[in-house]
Amino acid sequence: MGEERPFPSVQHKPFPGKVLLVDDESNIREGLKAILQKDGHEVQDVASGAEALTRLTTFAAEVAVLDIRMPGMTGTALLTEIKTQWPHLAVVMLTGHGTLETAMTAVKAGAFDYLLKPAKADALREVVGRALNESRRQREQAALLQTLQVGLQRLQQLPATPPFSQPVPTTPSSILRVGDLVINRAAYEVRRQGQALALTPAEYQVLLALAERDGAVMDYVTLVKVALDYEAEPWEAKELIKRHIYTLRQKVETQPEQPQMILNVRGVGYRLVGG
Repeated sequence: MGEERPFPSVQHKPFPGKVLLVDDESNIREGLKAILQKDGHEVQDVASGAEALTRLTTFAAEVAVLDIRMPGMTGTALLTEIKTQWPHLAVVMLTGHGTLETAMTAVKAGAFDYLLKPAKADALREVVGRALNESRRQREQAALLQTLQVGLQRLQQLPATPPFSQPVPTTPSSILRVGDLVINRAAYEVRRQGQALALTPAEYQVLLALAERDGAVMDYVTLVKVALDYEAEPWEAKELIKRHIYTLRQKVETQPEQPQMILNVRGVGYRLVGG
């Protein structure tokens, strides 16, 4: 950046990315473009905010470098439009000393960072590298959340009744007791202090899986596999089971906010004990 803003060294240089340059001064665009292309980035440049919005419909940019002062649509106005339509696109503002305060305001409004004009080559490389990493991190996070949402939808579509093909006879082994909690596997019923609990099929399977462990810890992945019949990575399993544990505590625990029966072992899983 400018001389007043020292920048850290990039420890992990990202793979070359796609960069859009927006500046009404062609000599500035050409200079920045040459620097970035030398590093292997795919770079396209336009002279106005209107052109930038049109170009972004066909060019999947990961980083946009915008001049704040441009005729017509200003850089700050263009920033607002970009964040509305392409929220994962990292935006770097180009500013002179006279518009430094405006650039700092733009960062608060969603810009990734800013560069003082004239931008030095090393400063440009550093900020674009960090911006690429941030853009890719946000895109990966969005993709993971989408995967998680699909998993939750699959859980919500589980059958409302247990898939038993034959009636299960009531035998002493059909009854599980954990403190004052009684699980009747034959009747598919759970009672606490004699009162029947209205559990969903998923909640029942989670509670049963924990009860059968006799107080031992059940890790997130195993619990999701046994109770929900779903293969998941550790991070996904933890998020999937958290929702069911929460609703289960509301029905099982006397004080759900201070659980005494369904206990979390941080970073490992859950266990069920007599409250």
